Amino acid sequence: LKENLSVGIRINGGVNQANNGTIEKYCYNNDTTNCTTYGGLYQWAEAAQYKNGATDSISPNPPFTGNIQGICPTGWHIPTNAEFQTLATTVGSNGNSLKVVGQGTGTGAGTNTSSFSALLVGESNYYIGFLDFRRYTYFWSSTEAGTFNAFDLSLSYSNSNIGFSAPGKADCGSSVRCVNDLSVSSLLPVELNLFTAVHNERTIQLN
Repeated sequence: LKENLSVGIRINGGVNQANNGTIEKYCYNNDTTNCTTYGGLYQWAEAAQYKNGATDSISPNPPFTGNIQGICPTGWHIPTNAEFQTLATTVGSNGNSLKVVGQGTGTGAGTNTSSFSALLVGESNYYIGFLDFRRYTYFWSSTEAGTFNAFDLSLSYSNSNIGFSAPGKADCGSSVRCVNDLSVSSLLPVELNLFTAVHNERTIQLN
């Protein structure tokens, strides 16, 4: 997908998202127009939809393997940390190529040559509130980094780095992108001919 997910109903920042059969999201500054423009922000377990009993303080049992759909549409999944690493390699570790033009400044100015179209929406932090708007953006992976943490990918307004870290699963409400289950590449759109699939033993481009 070329944009952040914004599925679910909005709840206020500082309230934990819950396993209650309803997808819940934060909108930056509790403003629904920010969800329209920048997408929703999700705690990790909400993004993964509590698969295999996963919560923000309990690891899935059995551990995640393969594609984790979570809140993604049918036929799509939350990228793994390995898929994010592949994305970084594909763009030569140039984070500016992932950011929309007008996002970032100086050596961090977005070029969007990948058409990934990242927006610097910041995050919802359980302890601090909303922060880092137009400064950073964070994307969850489906890959745990221990019981209480999960890997993410981040981009900054001030440089071209692609960051990888492992924040607390409950601490942060972050953005979510999805990968097509048929993709043998990564997260970049078909304009770069990088979304391909194997069908009837033939390699095809996904449209």
